[in-house]
This record gives sequence, C-alpha cells and structure tokens, in this order.
Amino acid sequence: MHRIRDCGEAEHLPNIQAAFYNFSHGKHKRMMIQEYESNLQRNLQRVLQELTDEAWFPSPYRPKTVMERKRRELARAPIHDHVLEAAAILPYETTLYDYIAWQCPAVRPNMGQHALMRHLRNELYSCSQQEVAYNLSMDIHHYFPLMDHAILKRQILRKVKLGKLQRLLFKVVDSYLQGAPLGIKVSQIFGMLYLADFDRLAMRFFDIGQDPEKLAYWTRKYVEGRIITARTPDDFADLCRGPTYLADKFRAYVAAGLPHYSRFVDNIIFRHADKTVLGIVRTLAVAILSRDYHAQINRDYNIRPTHMGIRICGYVFYHDRVLLGKHNKQELARHVAKLKKKGLSEEEIRIRQSSRFGYAKHSDCINLIKKLGMEKSLGKIIKSHRIKSPFENMRGSQKISFSMICDNLTNVNGGVNQIPGIKRFC
Repeated sequence: MHRIRDCGEAEHLPNIQAAFYNFSHGKHKRMMIQEYESNLQRNLQRVLQELTDEAWFPSPYRPKTVMERKRRELARAPIHDHVLEAAAILPYETTLYDYIAWQCPAVRPNMGQHALMRHLRNELYSCSQQEVAYNLSMDIHHYFPLMDHAILKRQILRKVKLGKLQRLLFKVVDSYLQGAPLGIKVSQIFGMLYLADFDRLAMRFFDIGQDPEKLAYWTRKYVEGRIITARTPDDFADLCRGPTYLADKFRAYVAAGLPHYSRFVDNIIFRHADKTVLGIVRTLAVAILSRDYHAQINRDYNIRPTHMGIRICGYVFYHDRVLLGKHNKQELARHVAKLKKKGLSEEEIRIRQSSRFGYAKHSDCINLIKKLGMEKSLGKIIKSHRIKSPFENMRGSQKISFSMICDNLTNVNGGVNQIPGIKRFC
C-alpha cells in the first residue's frame, strides 16, 4: 500500500489559490468571503507562511445547531482555517480517495450521492431479483461526534507518513474534544477514512474463510439457521439435499465474498440472495464495528426483502424503478403549492425550486411532476404558444390559465388583484 509522503507540494501560492477558489465556489455572496477577498493576496501569503513554518493551530469552533429532520451540531471554523486545511490536503486528495473503495462514493469529486444512486440503480436493474433478493441496511449512531481519536489517528498513520501533513491532520483531530468537527472538509475525509479498512474486510466476508475454526463455526450456524427459518418450497428443497449441500453452499458464498456492498459515510447496505447469510453478516458487522471502531449501530436495522425498496439518500430503489423519498416528495409538493398560491408562473416556480426539481429528475417521478402541473413537455410548450393573447402586445409569460382566475375569484381572502398582470388589463 502506497503511503503519502509530504514533500512540500502544498507550499506554493498557486496551490493555495486553487484551494481558496474550490472552497469559495458558490459562496462569493457571503459577507465573510467578501471580507476575506478584500485582502486576498495578504491572506493567502499568511496561509503560505503558516504552512511553511507549521505555526498554525486551529481556532476555536463556534457551535451551530441545524434541524433537518434531526438535530445536528455543526462546528463553524474561520475562513482562514478552511483555506489552510484545504490547501494542505489538496495535492494529496486523489491519493486519499484512491485508498477508499469505489463502493463508497461520498465526498469524492463528481461522485457523491448521485454516484451511489447510479450504482444501486444499475445493480438492481442488471442483477436478477434472486441475486439481490434481500438487503441489510445499517446506520451508525452519531458517527462523527463519537469517533475515537486513537482509531482515527491510526487510520491516518496507515495512509500518511510522518511529516507536515500528518502533524497538521493530528492538530485538526486534537482540536475537537470528542469525535470529529462536523462542518469542515477534512472531517468529511476523516469520515471516509475511518471505515476504509472495514469496507474491504466486509467485501471479503470478514476473512472467515482464512480461519478454519471460524469457517467451521459459521458454517454450522448457517446450516442451523436454514433449518430454523425454512418457509418456502425452495428452502425445503435445499433441506432435502442434506447438511453437506448447505455447508458447501455457504463455503461458496464465503469464497465469493460480498460484492453487493455500499457505504455512504455512516449508512451501510449489504445485498445478498440468502437471508441467512445476511443474518450472519449482521452479527459480524455489529461485533466488529463496536469492537474495533467503537461505533454503535442504530436499532432500526433489519433484513428486508429488496422488493420492499431500499431507502437511502432521499430515494427508494426497487428492481425496476427508482422513486423519490416520501419526505422529499412532500417538500416539493408543499413548496410548489405555496408558490402557486402566490400567483407565480410555472417558469418562476421552476427557477425557485430548481434544486428540488434537479434532485427529483434522477428518479422515475414523471407522474408526480404531472400531478404538480410542472411538466415541461414539448406538446405543452407548443400549446402555450398557439393560444392567442386576449390583449395586444401581451407576452407569453403573462398568460394566466382560466382555472387560476376562478380559484382567485372564489377565494374569500383574495380577489382578481392577487393575480399578477390582471390589474393592468382590467
């Protein structure tokens, strides 16, 4: 395994400028970014000097609470710390990401949750239903706040050699009393590195095939589990072939590993054809995570049939379709209805809710878009252009459907003046 050696690649002004522009992308309207940019060259020179002299220490974090379906405690750092940490790690990002298995696409550039969505969707489409008949979804409880500093430093040592980069990463780890500070880029990379070894161990079926005693123990457990949980005619047909057949079948599963594995930061998903195998995987995964990584699993994990859907990253995955999650679907419908009541046109609503529509377009939700009346089909555009305007020099964007006029006229608190454009023509 190739380890990173810090040879001073980060101690150059172009690298620091690139790190700042990567960090500030899409944030130039923020007051703190504008203040930093007012003396940009002086601030970047200060970053360069502190990287060279190793005189930097993390500033105290400011706590921030975010309520998005659940309570999250963020740690806000100054702009200077963000830029310095990003500049120190920028030349080595690709090497760090290569160390993480591709089945864990979170945080990676041009990947993230949509890469996981494509991976799960393509896998369920291409594999037979029997091959991924069951799934085991596990969620780590308070993943970032409960990270063990000693284990995290051990993972950093496995990938980064002694040098400035290693000492800087250790400073970031020690700057937070417990766990990793949620809200900075380095912590996101920590979240992927922390379980990088577990990912490969899980895909190798926890290496039980390399230990004859472990293999014999879990083979016996598999045969017992198949006998106890037999329900279908296929299960009874396998039992009729005898315990030797079941033992050989389990050994074949162990030799093949667990190729249908995915992890998105703290969400872990196993897919397999055999429910009893997933029961063994569940026991091993919970034991290894708690023993070697001090990670607690939320109690809502269970083995479920895949035809009931796999819920992750705001989508629900089936064998033949991908749907939008219930929460995201409700939020989209509520915001569209609220903006329609304000009298905004379809294009204005589409612009204001572009992020939600962009998230929804990756799923098979054309019927939802039609129910919301927000589909943008060619036939609808042509029909809109063919309708003659009732007034001269009236633009297409000023047209209002007759149903909207009726709705506003029947509204007790409203009237025709609520509709934009009506007052000027009446």
